[in-house]
Amino acid sequence: MRRTKAVRAGQAGFTLHELMLVLAIVGVGVALAIPNMREFLWNNRLTGAANDMLTAVHRARSESVKRHAQTIMCFSADPEAAQPPCNGNGTQGWVIFVDTDADGVKDPDPLDEVVLRHGAIPNTLSLKSTPAGNAGYLAFNSAGFARDIALGTDLAGVVLCDSRGNKAAPTPAGATATYSTARGVSISVTGRPKVTRIQSEITTLGGCP
Repeated sequence: MRRTKAVRAGQAGFTLHELMLVLAIVGVGVALAIPNMREFLWNNRLTGAANDMLTAVHRARSESVKRHAQTIMCFSADPEAAQPPCNGNGTQGWVIFVDTDADGVKDPDPLDEVVLRHGAIPNTLSLKSTPAGNAGYLAFNSAGFARDIALGTDLAGVVLCDSRGNKAAPTPAGATATYSTARGVSISVTGRPKVTRIQSEITTLGGCP
C-alpha cells in the first residue's frame, strides 16, 4: 500500500486550471511582442536601405573627385544590364556611372563607365528623389559638389519610406527634434551626404512618395 501512494505522488502534474493560466499568460506576451517585432523588422529594412544609399552616394562623390568628372547615381529598372537604363523608381536598384561628357545621359561603355551596381531593395519600401525634376538622379560635378541634372541647382536628397509614411516615431531621450518612421539621405551644397531620421528634415526633402 505504501508503494502505491509513493508512485501516485511522483506522477503529480499541472491541473487544467494551471495549464490554462500559463497559456493565457503566453498569449498575452505574444500579443504584446508581435507589434514590437513588426516595427523592429520595418525599421531594420529602412535602415539597411538608407545605409546602402548613403554608401552609394559617398562612392559617387568620391569617384567624381578622383576622376575630375561628373558622376551620376541613377535609379535603374535593370541595374545588371550591360547598358543599365536610368528609368527606375529606386526599388529595383541603382547604378553609378561616370558622365564623361557631362550631358546627364548614360552613354554606352566605355565612354560612360559604370562603377557601381546595386540590386533591388525590399518591395515594401518606396524612394523619392528631391527636387522632383531630378527624376531619380543624384549628380556630382568634378569638384564633388551636388547638382541637379534638371535645373542646375543644388540637390536636396532622397527619402525612403514604407507604409507608415513620414509619421512621428519614438524619439530617444534628450533629442531636441521629433524622429520619423521614414529615412532620408540629405546632401549638402558641398555634396556631403548624411542619413536623417528627423521628421522636419524629411518633410523638407519632400516627404514620402
